[in-house]
Amino acid sequence: MNYKKIINKLELDNFRITPSRQDKVYQQIKESAQGDFDFFLLTIFSTIIITLGLVINSSSVVIGGMLIAPVVWPIFLLSLATVMGRVRFLEKSIITVFKSTLIILLTALLIGLFVPDVLGGGSEVLSRTRPTIFELLIALASGFIGAFIVSYPKLGGAMAGVVVAAALVPPLAVTGLAISRNDWQAAGGSFLLYLSNLVAITFASGILFVLARFRGPASDEAREVRKMNLRWFVILFLIVIIPLYFTTKNTLTQQRQRQVITDVFTAELGSAVQLTDVRTENKGGVLQINVTVRSEKGISKWDVTKMTEALSRSLERSVVLKITVIPVIEAGKILPTFDNYQSVE
Repeated sequence: MNYKKIINKLELDNFRITPSRQDKVYQQIKESAQGDFDFFLLTIFSTIIITLGLVINSSSVVIGGMLIAPVVWPIFLLSLATVMGRVRFLEKSIITVFKSTLIILLTALLIGLFVPDVLGGGSEVLSRTRPTIFELLIALASGFIGAFIVSYPKLGGAMAGVVVAAALVPPLAVTGLAISRNDWQAAGGSFLLYLSNLVAITFASGILFVLARFRGPASDEAREVRKMNLRWFVILFLIVIIPLYFTTKNTLTQQRQRQVITDVFTAELGSAVQLTDVRTENKGGVLQINVTVRSEKGISKWDVTKMTEALSRSLERSVVLKITVIPVIEAGKILPTFDNYQSVE
């Protein structure tokens, strides 16, 4: 029994589409990816909506802007032109993606210059400054299923979900906002997220187009172009994975540290103390922990010493702990004196 033929029949040949359908898909993608006035007008206004949604920390507004953003189409054209070895359309798609990137960045940057600094620091922004492998996996799934939906017209209604899951404009808008505030660390993280999504969607949609048996010119030159293009995208994909691995590792470490800190505070101080902010930073092999809490009573230096020792044991490293206390009182009660323990370390 030839298992290889069975696997190919069950898992690969089902993706194959007819040459006539391939032509329709190619024409649809090429038409939707044209960098014309309509395309860039939609790009600008979707960026405005998404950026303002980030500023006011509204996920529904961000999603609404993502639904009208057309930037996924030139990425599909980039992927398809790579697979088919069509150099002219490959160059056009790269130019359109580059122009779209600049427009989104500049639009978000201009909005950021006019937005007060007190805005734009919510979860919608922060979640896009710490990219991980998980976002890459989401982009891979989005790119593959997006190309699948485009190739099969009966599934066109699901395209809106792909556009939202692809999440190309929001991280780039965060980059623009971060640059307007000279926050280069956040700008770097969000731009890395954008690049990883871009490469992952191109890579995954290319896999679908290969499985669908899209074919370009049959010349030796065209075949060499296809091979070279595919090699470059594999290399870019592997390059993107490296920084994402380290950011994922760092994020998971910080989450574990925050959980340990929360558990120690709950065990030592009880439910009367509520943690509102936890920040950690490594300095010279020592973990510096800055915690902000709400409390009805003060926290003494003895409490801090006990928690420092407990945290050092749990985290298995040297720890420096600083606690900032925000007093909480019931209406009608006399405000206690917090002067001696507003900031304890």
